[in-house]
Amino acid sequence: MLNHASFREWLVWREEGQDDRFLCDPSGHTLLAFWFCRQEGKLSRQQTLQLGHHILKAHIYKGLSKKRGVSSSILQGLWMSYSTGRLCPVLSSLRNLYTPNIKVSRLLIMGGANVDYRTEVLNGAPLLCVHAHLGHKDAVALLLDHRAQVDAQSHDGLTALGFAAAAGHLDIVTLLSHHKAKVIGHVDSSGQCVLILAAQHGHLEVLRFLLKSPDWSCTSCCNQRGTSRSQAVQQALIAAASMGHAEVRNSR
Repeated sequence: MLNHASFREWLVWREEGQDDRFLCDPSGHTLLAFWFCRQEGKLSRQQTLQLGHHILKAHIYKGLSKKRGVSSSILQGLWMSYSTGRLCPVLSSLRNLYTPNIKVSRLLIMGGANVDYRTEVLNGAPLLCVHAHLGHKDAVALLLDHRAQVDAQSHDGLTALGFAAAAGHLDIVTLLSHHKAKVIGHVDSSGQCVLILAAQHGHLEVLRFLLKSPDWSCTSCCNQRGTSRSQAVQQALIAAASMGHAEVRNSR
């Protein structure tokens, strides 16, 4: 019923004299976007996210790209930047971290939000690290597409690859690796590399993928210089055994 053309028509149009209950304005998103812009002062983080949603739905700049030679995405991003104090805190707000709106996030980035901005969670982790930890592949891809630093670290020294490996998100580990994230040669503040992090949490498929890295001969891994692949496997087995992950040991 909700998808029927006659019902949609009834929602947006009535004949003169008909009951106007439940009547919807077809330009509602446009009106709401302008309403947010007319508020006193700058918008809050939540209001800015709502504004972005209505701007995208309104399609106000549709068709202007060819006429003006300016992308509608740029114009929408400028609108966002003029309506709020800073876009970075909006992009890194808890709502957008844990339930990210990819289209609105892209709009915020187009408006000038810093893709390497440090958040208030995971000990000051950059945006890329948080989304990698939470398993938000689309958000990770968006940040990488806009040239986020793939090896940016939290205050604990963990990179996005480390967070993804520890959480067992193989798809994100693969994506980060394709963007040249350091699989070897980096340890966190506890002296652990991504291989150890994956093994400690029993993520066998991630471990197998990481072990496909072509070069283990010139790295400083787990506080050991010149660690070979066999030494790395040994370290991973010790880490897995310490946490009781027998499946990692048996798969060697």
